[in-house]
Amino acid sequence: MASVWGELKRRNVVRVAIAYVIVGWLVLQAASVLVPLLALPETVGRLVFLFLIIGFPLALFFAWAFELTPEGIKREKDVDRTESVTHVTGRKLDFTIIGVLAIALMFFAVDKFVLAPVTTATVTSPQEEVATEARQSIAVLPFVNMSSDSEQEYFSDGLSEELLNLLAKIPDLKVIARTSSFAFKGKNEDLRVIGQALGATTVLEGSVRKSGERVRITAQLIDVADGTHLWSETYDRTITDIFAVQDDVAKSIIDALEIHVGAAPTRGRPTDNPEAYALFLKARVQANESDFESAESILREAVALDPNFAEAHELLAYSYWWLAGFTVEGAKGQLLMLNSANRALDIDPTLTFARTLQQSGSSETFTWVDELDQLAQVLREQPNNGQAFDALTFDLLETGYVSEGLEVAEQWVEIDPLSAAAHIRLHEYLLAIGRKADAMAALQVALEIGSEAADVAIAFLDLADGRDEDAIGRYEVFFRNRGYADVSWVRELITGGRDPANGQAFLDRRIPEIVASMPTNHAYFMQQSLVMWYLPLGYLDRYAELTLENSIANLVWNDADNQMYTAMTHPSLGMIAHPVFLEALEVSGIVELWNDRGAPDRCDKADGEWVCR
Repeated sequence: MASVWGELKRRNVVRVAIAYVIVGWLVLQAASVLVPLLALPETVGRLVFLFLIIGFPLALFFAWAFELTPEGIKREKDVDRTESVTHVTGRKLDFTIIGVLAIALMFFAVDKFVLAPVTTATVTSPQEEVATEARQSIAVLPFVNMSSDSEQEYFSDGLSEELLNLLAKIPDLKVIARTSSFAFKGKNEDLRVIGQALGATTVLEGSVRKSGERVRITAQLIDVADGTHLWSETYDRTITDIFAVQDDVAKSIIDALEIHVGAAPTRGRPTDNPEAYALFLKARVQANESDFESAESILREAVALDPNFAEAHELLAYSYWWLAGFTVEGAKGQLLMLNSANRALDIDPTLTFARTLQQSGSSETFTWVDELDQLAQVLREQPNNGQAFDALTFDLLETGYVSEGLEVAEQWVEIDPLSAAAHIRLHEYLLAIGRKADAMAALQVALEIGSEAADVAIAFLDLADGRDEDAIGRYEVFFRNRGYADVSWVRELITGGRDPANGQAFLDRRIPEIVASMPTNHAYFMQQSLVMWYLPLGYLDRYAELTLENSIANLVWNDADNQMYTAMTHPSLGMIAHPVFLEALEVSGIVELWNDRGAPDRCDKADGEWVCR
């Protein structure tokens, strides 16, 4: 054994092995820097490592079997031992090893003590970032109603949403929004599937059994990766103790996930009237299903039972915000909304969303700057508030701040990945920046979720691109699904509108006639829908005139908002550069917003005048 080791050293096999390992390490370090820097495929780094592994035994074999002599490389057995120069080669290898080792130590020192503190925060791979975020993410699934009365399901749904909203106040915890979490209601899906679909690695689920004033709540926090229970608890309380239960659940989840916060958020006690609170939960379920007529009726009962229930007044104001111009006459709905928002703030001045609704509903106090600031504040306090996301993204696109709004729309999709409304809004922003293929992909997601609005958006694009038959088919299906038995006017209106000589006059005459034939509570919706068709049909002057007329009407909510929004969504149709359209933007206060807040994406000031493109 000793003779073999001695021969290995004599033939410099040991020195070659040491030099090879050090040089190989340096090559791997260089590859780890150059591969991402040069945007090379990851397989390049793997191939370098593989070649180094294969080369190691080959290097040792050549060191054993061959010798470097003054005459060149010869087989070791052909070299006379008295003429062997392996000792000279060995000295050279020693110097080489020392030099390469010094370089390796310098590289290690720079990487460890110089580069590491600067790059630590930015070298995390995307996969590692997702994993880090996922460890602090949660989806609150709708609690199962275990009550004997199936109509009590609103209570279990409402309680689930209450917990979701409370958890959303926890810093560093990503809480999936309601629309996405509730998409799994009644479905016996594997938790791993749910976690992957929602981008969450923990799930809160449970059940509620309500009998009179007594409530049993069971809650459990589950790691979706392996199905383990991180925490579970059962609460037997009265309905008046329900707020304390919510606080306790939030604190327990903070402890289970080891989230470091100064203090756990608390629900507070919004009302001392259990019946009013139950009605509030029921109304919120209706509002989330866009049944604002039912929500408004239920909320009026709730505030009658407890006139000081501020959150009920706030939700009532939001219901009127939706109903104005549809089932409630516009000016009346505006006044009702303003009164409810004022009442909510008189009771609780901290209700940010009520503050936004109050400011938006008042012709005297409304400014675009305040509205944008207020909505941004709502999202800072309630980071999964879908209504605030909807309103802010609408406002930012209508006023031309496309890049800023796109970031908000992307945040909305991230926090609510199964929300059709979020994907539709994202598609509008993608259209506004010319990414049509990506916009259609977002629309496809909304279609798969089951959104009729996505079909209408595609029909509009069909109309703009001249695919009239496709547009007619989609519009006919949409209006038929909304209860219109006779939809023959769709083909008539689009075909007549295409007449190059009389198309505009035809639309001017037929649209009011069609609107007048519709039920009163649909007239406003129909008016907005059909006026939009002037734009894809190419009647820019008329579209600009109608937008200006509605802006001059000086209503807080009117067709002008929707017409300006549509023009901003489709800049390729040429409306935003129209001089009359710019007049409408000025009348609506948007130009004043640009003066105060800065230029939007497609507009600049030239010689004191705004120019858009």
